[in-house]
Order: sequence, then structure tokens, then C-alpha cells
Amino acid sequence: MKSLTSAIARINTYRRIFDNWLYVVTKVRNGERSIEVKLKDKSKGICTINCIVAVVDLVNKFDFDPLKLHFKERGLYYNNNFIVQDSYLSTLISAGGFEKEGNLWYNRTYNIRFINRINSSLFENFSIKQYNNEIEGEVVDIGANIGDSAIYFALKGASHVYAFEPLPDIYGIALQNIKINHLENKITLANAAVGSKEGKVKVPLNINTEESGGFSITDQGDVEIPMLSFNNVTKMVKDHHLLKIDCEGCEADIIMSSELDFDKIFLESHQRITKISHKKLIRKLEEQNYKCEETMEIDNDTKIFYCIKSK
Repeated sequence: MKSLTSAIARINTYRRIFDNWLYVVTKVRNGERSIEVKLKDKSKGICTINCIVAVVDLVNKFDFDPLKLHFKERGLYYNNNFIVQDSYLSTLISAGGFEKEGNLWYNRTYNIRFINRINSSLFENFSIKQYNNEIEGEVVDIGANIGDSAIYFALKGASHVYAFEPLPDIYGIALQNIKINHLENKITLANAAVGSKEGKVKVPLNINTEESGGFSITDQGDVEIPMLSFNNVTKMVKDHHLLKIDCEGCEADIIMSSELDFDKIFLESHQRITKISHKKLIRKLEEQNYKCEETMEIDNDTKIFYCIKSK
């Protein structure tokens, strides 16, 4: 029933976006790579199939306004944002405010740049603002990936960000992104995993950047990196203002075995990976005087929670 409801919602989204929606749906199902579309403002142009799928997701999943889509001089725009149709991902982030600038992606609103090895976290952090919050102190960022969340926190007012990324290749990308945005004095980045205990763990040396956001540590790979205990990580920080954990599974290990004293926590829970239910994880935080609310459901097994500690 859920899949049927989802399919109906998706078809209705095509109807909301395209004047020739039935033609577009037929061409997409036939696997056409480039499709002539007519939008609701009657403007016409060519969309790649990846662009069409991404645009439908923008409206269906992220509440983008279909009436703000339009063609101008044969280019597709969302508001004033020119949509780069190179891929599904480029469509998402350009509709969300990023511009292609040679080998960089530039966001005019935040005046920031990222090298052209990106993933959907750019869209999540800077377009739909999944961590939107007032920040007035130090931040610990576990699962820094390409540095986007650490950069976001720094721009939002963090006095300092301590960020941890286990994958050496992705860590290198994050370093470059921090450097080109001149945030070396605001962000301390470590090539390390974080868990309940000190140790070492094996990880892949190289990984596809778009897949890196879903990487889970299984102690398999080409290189060995440090595993820092969460207790020792917290000792690096004087002002326990905000903790962000998005590490595809290590969240349960940390939360179920730690006493937490951060003012605020952003937590991405992966119950399929950890075998610890969202409910059980949140109950553990509530026992430590946190009040938590679900802010985003990525799927049934993956949810983001925002928690505030009661004084």
C-alpha cells in the first residue's frame, strides 16, 4: 500500500510540474535520455532524464515550488538559479543555489566554494539546511565527510569546530574545502573515527565521493586509522555547545556508552545498521535529560533528531 501511495504521489508531482506530464512520464519510462518538456508557465526546453528525476524529487520530497521552475534562453532555472543538468546531483545542488565555477561549486548566499568532488550533503546542509540552528559555542562534528557540515557550523557562528572524518581520501577533500574557504583557524579536522573506546580501525584508502556519505566502518580496508574514544574527544572541547553525529552506525556505540553534556545534539540514527531502534536510542538520551524531536525522515530506518538538554 505504501509503495502504491508513493507512486501516486510521484505521478501527481509530474502533473504539478509539467504541462505535458503524460508525455514526459512515457518518455522517462522508455528511458529517453533527453526529453522536451513544457512547464506550467508554458515555457519549453530540453531536460535530461536525470534532471527530470531530480526535479520531481525536489518538489515531491523537499517541497520546492514547481511554479518557480522556468526556461529562459533554453536554460532551465529555479527562481534565479541556473540548473546544471550534468547529473542528478548537479541538478539538486544547482537548483538549491550552487553555481558551477570551473572546477568548483560556488554558493553566492554563503560565499563559499567546494572542489568538484561532491555529494548530496552539500544540498542537505546548504539548501534544505538540515542543521539549521543558532550556534554560539564550540561544535564537535563526528562524520565530517567533505567538510560541508563543519563549514556550515563555522559560518553559522561556531567559535570553533572539531571535526572527525575516518576516510583518508574524503578527509583530503575536506581539508581542501576548508582551505579554499579560509577557515583553517575555525575548524580543526582529524583523520580519525570516533567510538566508545580507543583503538585502530581499517578503512578503504579510496572511495567514490558520492558513496562516501553512506560509508559504515566494518574494520575492512587498505589503511589503518586511529579510533578515538568519545570521552577523549570531549576533553578537547571547553564549551560543550553542539554535538553532531552522522557516522552511519557509530552513533549507537557512542550514545549507549557515554554520559553526554552537550547543550544540543544533532543525531542521525541508522537502526538497520546498529540494530538499535530509534526509540531505544532516544530513550537513552531522555534518561540524560535531553528532549528530542524528529526533524527529518530519510527513510524508515534512517532519521535525524534534534535534542536539547534540560537545565
